[in-house]
Amino acid sequence: QQASQQLQAKLAADLAQHHELALTHLPTAALTAELAQLNAENEKLHQRLGAAASQLDQDDRARQQQAEGLRQLAARQLEQQRWQDLAEQIGSAKGDKFSQFAQGLTLSHLARLANLRLRQLTPRYTILKTPNRNLELLIIDHDQADARRPMASLSGGESFLVSLALALGLSELAGYKARIESLFIDEGFGTLDPDSLNTALDALERLQHSGKMIGIISHVADLKERIGTQIRVQPGAGGNSTVRVVDVVGTETSCAM
Repeated sequence: QQASQQLQAKLAADLAQHHELALTHLPTAALTAELAQLNAENEKLHQRLGAAASQLDQDDRARQQQAEGLRQLAARQLEQQRWQDLAEQIGSAKGDKFSQFAQGLTLSHLARLANLRLRQLTPRYTILKTPNRNLELLIIDHDQADARRPMASLSGGESFLVSLALALGLSELAGYKARIESLFIDEGFGTLDPDSLNTALDALERLQHSGKMIGIISHVADLKERIGTQIRVQPGAGGNSTVRVVDVVGTETSCAM
């Protein structure tokens, strides 16, 4: 009896477990058809998943290509801007903008060379090229709180010293490609006071000692004491003139003209 009770209890438990499984009562054919449909839907989902993965890969490649294209575009835009800036500075159909640009560079270099000489002649002034496109020079007056003045505002003596500095600077600038052995200065010394005259002559003597021949054309009598070798022109009758070469020891050579 006890064994019978145990068997019934086991059957009841198995039946309860069977009910918990919620098994279908559909026939096998219906279940097979449903399984086939589910497999087909699963296959479609796998295909869609593969297509989506492929689309993601294409999108990633497209993004990389776009990033590379944007990088190249930025580089070309930067290069184009450089050329645009250069064209705005020196580009023109006639070439006049480039010519003015090149002349501006040369004028700036000339001003730097001239200022080296001008500081020896008079530390009061500095030559400055105007920062705009105009090929003009200004004077900085250090005795007037570094005021910028036009060249025309200089006095006769000041103008001569600045012109002399520019001439010396120009000789150095031209000497980069062709050695200039001589420099001739025509007049202007009469506008200088004694101190400025001595300063100018000292600068010319230093230039002469560097190997250049300096020629001065002037009527200033005080120059006779500072110039070692002189060519004196003495007017004569009938429009004739006498040329005398006088050296430091006073010997003379004359010829009539």
